[in-house]
Amino acid sequence: MRAEALHAPAAGAAPVAAAPAGQGGRRLGALYRWAGAFIRPEWPALAAVLLLSLLAVLAGLAQPLLTKALIDDGILAQDRAAVLASGGWMVGLALCALAVGFTCRRIHVAASARILHRMRESLFAHVLRLSPAFFSRMRQGDLLARLEGDLGEVQRFAVDAVLSAINSVLTLIGTVVLLWLLSPKLALFLALLMGLNGIVLSWVRPRIEKLSQQSRDAGVEVSSFLVEKVGAVRCVQTHAAERRELERLAALHGTVRERLLSLQLFGYLGGAFPNLLLSLAVIGIFVGGSLSMLAGEALTLGTLVAFATCVQRASAPLHALMGLYLQWQRVKVGLNRVDELRALDVPDDAAPLTADLLPSADLVVRDLAFSYPGAARPAFSGLNLTIPAGARVWLRGDSGSGKSTFIDLLHRHFEPSAGWITIGGVNLQLIDRATLRRHVVVVSQEAVLFTGSLCDNIRYGRPDASRNEVERAAQAAGVSDFLSRLPEGLDAMVGPRGASLSGGERQRVALARALLMSPTLLVIDEGTSSLDGALELRTLAAIDALLPRATRIVVSHRDLSQFAFDRVIDFPQAAA
Repeated sequence: MRAEALHAPAAGAAPVAAAPAGQGGRRLGALYRWAGAFIRPEWPALAAVLLLSLLAVLAGLAQPLLTKALIDDGILAQDRAAVLASGGWMVGLALCALAVGFTCRRIHVAASARILHRMRESLFAHVLRLSPAFFSRMRQGDLLARLEGDLGEVQRFAVDAVLSAINSVLTLIGTVVLLWLLSPKLALFLALLMGLNGIVLSWVRPRIEKLSQQSRDAGVEVSSFLVEKVGAVRCVQTHAAERRELERLAALHGTVRERLLSLQLFGYLGGAFPNLLLSLAVIGIFVGGSLSMLAGEALTLGTLVAFATCVQRASAPLHALMGLYLQWQRVKVGLNRVDELRALDVPDDAAPLTADLLPSADLVVRDLAFSYPGAARPAFSGLNLTIPAGARVWLRGDSGSGKSTFIDLLHRHFEPSAGWITIGGVNLQLIDRATLRRHVVVVSQEAVLFTGSLCDNIRYGRPDASRNEVERAAQAAGVSDFLSRLPEGLDAMVGPRGASLSGGERQRVALARALLMSPTLLVIDEGTSSLDGALELRTLAAIDALLPRATRIVVSHRDLSQFAFDRVIDFPQAAA
């Protein structure tokens, strides 16, 4: 796996480096190769947008010519009919432009949103398959920023920027041709100003790229801080740390403001200078054109006004094209962060086997060893044990002895460094994970619930389960014991992460979820630690009654000697 290649920066750590110079083209190519699969289904809609954009460009180019006709053929020639005709055409074009723009926007927004959502769904599906080692390093705020802000930037550049660029290029080409036809001399003057504009922007652009990276990193720090602290607000309150955390947020906000101000100032300079040149161009056109007219040159007032109108119309596409480069500097930051997620390898199943091998089979562990990446010593090594099918086993040991790590290997969240685990004589590495996890179900100490009803949470592993099956699982797990205080019963909403329930109640809901899946092998990894002793023993007995033929492994360092286990395994002694 290459999950170790991604290191989320801790607070104060160096940010992810931007792509070296010269890699922009390669990254842009990689962007479109990846995005192509999501863009291709929308080609009909995007083609319609391009066609409508072309119509809008033609309508826009016709306006200066109509202005010229209005002045030269109507006002100066004192021809009332020509004035009315020119005005009528202008009104008609304006109404057509409104209709075309509305239709174009409707098609474009819908297609663009579908592309973004498909990209996010694909990336989210990839993230869901990553190893727990990745999530132990990646901060939630950073991950959310990549899935939301960074991916949105990439999508907007891959789709919206391309459409904008095509529209701008078409408008600019048409405008340049029209300007040259109207007055070659004035067109050359305009070209000189645009060359000066390019020199200034070449100085501004690298600084905007650097500031964009720094501003994005500062924003990620704030997002990560908020996700972490809001998720642990009770701990903050318990330690009376509200003021300290507020001061930390204020310090992070100070960094954000400082970097944002620098970015905005340079961004303003990048946009204000072209506007200044546009103003100078219009002034120069009117002054130079007026002098030419006074000198008797073949230049009419209508031509002069039409030329100035064309220059003003050309400013929008010109700014858009210049803005694409500035946008690319920002997108490179997001693209780099999205690429890091996409580049992570997910574990593949070499030879997936079906579930037929799993029911009523012995669990055998031989010479098993595991070391976490970068750890000084292995979590355990030389582990050997055999658990017969249908046995009730108490796996006990001190905290940190490797019990939970062994369960992670059993669930194939990690792969062994050495040795193997078999069920029915089949190596777990030859059984695909989805099949394995439908039959080997783990209830961990940290009960994870989702926003929704109790019934929805219990059904999470088996959405098609009947109401009667849900009630039986709830009864066996002890959920029914606290339903009386909830007016809606199993339909009661539990809130985010089950916040409306106590720790013990959340554990019972998680246990009911596992029981509903009718597993072949049920592992309770400290999954009843929040229950009192009598309730824990009663719950274990209810599990026996509901799943009499399943293999049950209870991982706990508490004293469960009162329960009639078939076997007790002291975990450190099992490894030799």
